[in-house]
Amino acid sequence: MSHYTHLSIEEREKSRVMLEQGISIRAIARILGRSPSTISREFNRNSYANGSYVAKNIQE
Repeated sequence: MSHYTHLSIEEREKSRVMLEQGISIRAIARILGRSPSTISREFNRNSYANGSYVAKNIQE
């Protein structure tokens, strides 16, 4: 069983900036030392209908 840890607000903000720069999800994951699926889930979970990502600190 894998143990998923949420992204910190700093990681969320860094990923937002990299996404805006056109960096791929896989590259963002590699830079942050995270799984590409973690980054993809984060973007899907916290994006508006128009596709823009919001880097907010979500406590689950």
